[in-house]
Amino acid sequence: MKILIGDTCLKTASALISDNNDILAYMQSEGEEPHSVMFPKLVEQVLSISRMDFKSLDAVACVYGPGSFTGVRIGLTYLKTLAYVLDIPFYVLNTLDVIANIEPAKRHIISIPLIEARNSEVFTAIYEPEKGIYRKITQYTAKHIDKVIEEITDLCRKDEKALILLGGDAQQKYFLKFQEVLDDRVIPYSEKRDYVDLKRAYLLISEQNRENPFTAEPFYLRESGAVRMKKQKR
Repeated sequence: MKILIGDTCLKTASALISDNNDILAYMQSEGEEPHSVMFPKLVEQVLSISRMDFKSLDAVACVYGPGSFTGVRIGLTYLKTLAYVLDIPFYVLNTLDVIANIEPAKRHIISIPLIEARNSEVFTAIYEPEKGIYRKITQYTAKHIDKVIEEITDLCRKDEKALILLGGDAQQKYFLKFQEVLDDRVIPYSEKRDYVDLKRAYLLISEQNRENPFTAEPFYLRESGAVRMKKQKR
């Protein structure tokens, strides 16, 4: 099954085409062009590299948040419209799930995606290995980074073999903070984990995350600043 997977949730946009779990083409944005301009180009490029056209697609999947309020909507609007017009299955993937699974799941490794949410908060969840992938053992949440570190420290106390794998656009910002508390229990920093890497995203696609493209909505963990300000003025 030929699937187009796309993401515009964070700073880097990306598009990938897989065929029965084989990656045919994968592109990430470079430069300063906005996602609204760059993302359609990425889709066209991966189709061209794969020697396909839109009608060759069997399904479409979209990383639908959390992330940038504007960014999330750009990719979702484009991809769900494409799926609706082509009348093919449409799937949604949570940004945190994708980041947590950038690397293959391994025993005793706890994967912690961190997405910048401002004011020392992050969007996050805790993931443990299960049947070849990392699956969340907590709810998606927006939480102060100190609280996240406190919870991870408690987990490490309970499992002496546990190692912590960080990822996401807030990884670099808070890496040393984790390391100060957990020392060598934190797996060394890697820039490649700062971004939403789609190479393993196909592993997360199932009928459980299939959506109606006409009604699919972004996944947000909290309201935008603009919405909160409007409510405060009422």
